[in-house]
Amino acid sequence: MALRKDLDGLRVQLPGNPAVYLVDAGRKRHIPDPATYNNLFRDWNGILQDIAINEIDTGTPISVGAVLAQGFGDPAVYLIDNGIKRHIGSPATMDRYNFAWDKIQHVAPILISSIETGPAIVWPE
Repeated sequence: MALRKDLDGLRVQLPGNPAVYLVDAGRKRHIPDPATYNNLFRDWNGILQDIAINEIDTGTPISVGAVLAQGFGDPAVYLIDNGIKRHIGSPATMDRYNFAWDKIQHVAPILISSIETGPAIVWPE
């Protein structure tokens, strides 16, 4: 197994297997269900199926109900996942990860500030 930071932001799947993973910080992270997938991503297009995903280190699964969030009046967008917020570093990162701009939840800034901060998501690193 290996860290594959070169694949960060890509969604991968074994052919014939319904499980979809997001490569994040070099590790594949299982996306738990279609509802969570739809909270985060633009569409189901572009999922790579011809890659040896078993050779990629496994990371913490994405939590059920993970969302993209932004405080009113704050340009920063976060992935809220497993009880932490991770700043999405740029529009290029949003695009690389196929995150959906139109699915960002707009909330009171105090809600964002009350969530523990994790490492930023930045591409390229």
